[in-house]
Amino acid sequence: MQKAWPINQFLILVTSISILFVIMKYAAGLLAPFFISIAFAIVLSPLLTALQKRRIPKIISLILIIFISSIPTLILGGYIASEAQEFATNFHTMKTEFESTLTKTILKLQNFGLSVNQSDIEAIFAKSNLTGIVKNLASQTSTQFSNIFLILFTVAFMLMESQYIHHKVQKILSKSKIELEDGMRIIAKINTYFIIKVKTSLVTALWVLAVLWFYDIHYFYLWAALAFFLNFIPVVGSILAAVPPIILALMEQGMMTALWVGLWYITINMVIGNILEPRIMGKGLGLSALVIFLSMTLWGWILGPTGMILSVPLTMAMQFLFAQYKETEWISLMLSDYGESPMQEGTIKENPVKKET
Repeated sequence: MQKAWPINQFLILVTSISILFVIMKYAAGLLAPFFISIAFAIVLSPLLTALQKRRIPKIISLILIIFISSIPTLILGGYIASEAQEFATNFHTMKTEFESTLTKTILKLQNFGLSVNQSDIEAIFAKSNLTGIVKNLASQTSTQFSNIFLILFTVAFMLMESQYIHHKVQKILSKSKIELEDGMRIIAKINTYFIIKVKTSLVTALWVLAVLWFYDIHYFYLWAALAFFLNFIPVVGSILAAVPPIILALMEQGMMTALWVGLWYITINMVIGNILEPRIMGKGLGLSALVIFLSMTLWGWILGPTGMILSVPLTMAMQFLFAQYKETEWISLMLSDYGESPMQEGTIKENPVKKET
């Protein structure tokens, strides 16, 4: 009888998590803007703290932050939303043009003696559903920018209550089984992750914008915005960001321009993803590579593109919570990229993320 209880616990845990994920999926329309607001608030909170240290009143600091962040967001958001809407409207026409361009390109390759089967290429595109993914991403970008006022107001209220929220979290942690120091460490860890990713994503977006503007690729504001957001998505984000402008370059200006745009994307991703980010962020995030990929898939299914973008911090938070209880410690261990359980070490293993100066 005693042997049956652990499996009952396991089934109850799996059922509870499954129900929670299903509820989150149905509430994704409400949760996605809320999670985006939290991410914005985390990124802007150090700026609020810096202004208050200079003895600027909180309300004035808040107005300055919202003004500084909203003006460029609204200006660029207008361009991006209009380009996303135009792209979604012209999608079917562009798809037909792409198929025509693909046929011409294959004929050129065959003239050079390369054996390329058009039906095989079309089957690959059909199975991968890249066009559907790109259309969905453009549509989601337009939707989230249409929610920009809701997001900005939510961010403003979060920043206004940030000090009280901080004290509430400290009080909750002090009365729970979670060590206060460990709880503040994971919050700081997620904060650092967001700040670093925002900086590297901004560099990526500006670099992409310059390249696409130079080659006169249509919708370059939209593709730069996608490059910014998709840089948060591990593994496949940079690939998805590169597909639409390369296809447009092929359709509008030919194979050579498409090759140059593709080479620039490879260069940008190698410099940002393989050189800049590892030097700033350190060795890792405490999550295995497999878990990062699977979490991206899971959160993408639950929250859509927003879930893919926020998959790493959401999984880090879940790993931390699982590590605090003996019954779920094994889940934290399975999610980790190291051999020992965080609970055996007494806390989450120290992450070598460099703190912002």
